[in-house]
Amino acid sequence: MKCIYGLEDLQSGEVLMDGERVLGPSYHLIPGNQNMKLVSQDFYVLDNHTVEENIFDKLIGYKNEHKQKRANKLLKLLDLVALQKTKARFLSSGQKQRVAIARALAIIPNVLLLDEPFSNLDMILADKLFAFVTAEVKKNKTAVILITHIAEEALKYANSIAVMDNGKIIQLGEKWNVYYQPKNTKLAGLLGNYSVVKAIDLDKKSTLKLKSKLVVRPNKFTQVQKNKNYDVVVTVTNCTFNGKCFEVLAQTINENYLIFYATNSLTVDDRCWLKIN
Repeated sequence: MKCIYGLEDLQSGEVLMDGERVLGPSYHLIPGNQNMKLVSQDFYVLDNHTVEENIFDKLIGYKNEHKQKRANKLLKLLDLVALQKTKARFLSSGQKQRVAIARALAIIPNVLLLDEPFSNLDMILADKLFAFVTAEVKKNKTAVILITHIAEEALKYANSIAVMDNGKIIQLGEKWNVYYQPKNTKLAGLLGNYSVVKAIDLDKKSTLKLKSKLVVRPNKFTQVQKNKNYDVVVTVTNCTFNGKCFEVLAQTINENYLIFYATNSLTVDDRCWLKIN
């Protein structure tokens, strides 16, 4: 992320912005590309300035009316209204993070770089903030690169996902494809619960054709009646409530473990007939 922004010199390769190379601190006295904004984990703010002044600092050259209107919008969005006259050095790390985000969003750039931007924010604030970012970047045709270690965050906020392992991108594509059609089980595990259904697990009545095995997400299993079309018969091993639904661990007749979601609680040793969607 720092290489993209121009805070570090590249050892090899190059970064291009509108056809021009992005150069690092060896070439620029003040590193960083003026057409990009970076929200890093360093939470850079002006400690001796108030929260409001931190936002004004990014709006130099604009009329006072516009500066105040934009600042008010960001203060309200990031729940900073009560702190607008407080100097940044008195803020907590979470509050400083919100100020850093406000500074980055004061003027929407051509490229917005977000390095784990929501790590100290509660879920509602994070969702509200990203809804604002999404609207702003669409309006300004801004590209956004977001780095996260949380799979749910990537799936929730991204259009496309690149998964890196040991410094290499192992899969890149639309989030639906990466989630439901992972290249391997290691990648599948990075993005959430999954099961591996083998050809020998399928009931003889199943119309599903498998050469060897299939990676299946829990929500792709549907419980059906015994007399309906089904693919797998399982016996419940454990059933827990995860806050959204009942998460069921079950075994096939070949003792292969599967995870699926249910709308009601199931009892250990219950028999279930599952259809793979």
